[in-house]
Amino acid sequence: ASAPQSLVSHGDGAIVRFRAAATSKGVTVVDVKATQTLPASVAEALSAARIDHRVIRLNDAALADLPWSEASLTIGRGAATPQDALAFSRALAAVAETGTLMLASGVENPTTLAFLPQTHLVAIDRTSILGTFEEATGLLRQTYGTMLPRTGNFISGASRTGDIGGRIVHGAHGPRHLFVFII
Repeated sequence: ASAPQSLVSHGDGAIVRFRAAATSKGVTVVDVKATQTLPASVAEALSAARIDHRVIRLNDAALADLPWSEASLTIGRGAATPQDALAFSRALAAVAETGTLMLASGVENPTTLAFLPQTHLVAIDRTSILGTFEEATGLLRQTYGTMLPRTGNFISGASRTGDIGGRIVHGAHGPRHLFVFII
């Protein structure tokens, strides 16, 4: 089935819609001019949010090869552990209609990165911000064919719950902060 026409958006329209939906959920969305400037953008965003940035855990080889030390950031490779405060993932797609990120697990993008640290940083290519879930799942099928990743995670903001004493608690089941860097 296809999405209702009112939800379909592309290009800049999808990016505007994604940004509005994500920020309404408390996500910090940052525009990045080029992949090489990502480390500087990360350092600036973390400083502005007053988040200590000792070591950022990631395992994506292309992200790891960026000039992190020039931005006074240190990278730790591998899956996240409970001791990690910051982790960096790459999203396969983002859905404009809800401000949702789609992450596919794998060696380069271990699922632990999205759920263990207090702060989750996510890179998304602007061309991968799509209007609807139907388009995002289509990209998943196009990318992986019949060999889908073991896990696909849809993330629509930092962790929060109202199950604890009837009040909203941030970071109860995952990261307290979510930053999305649109490249």
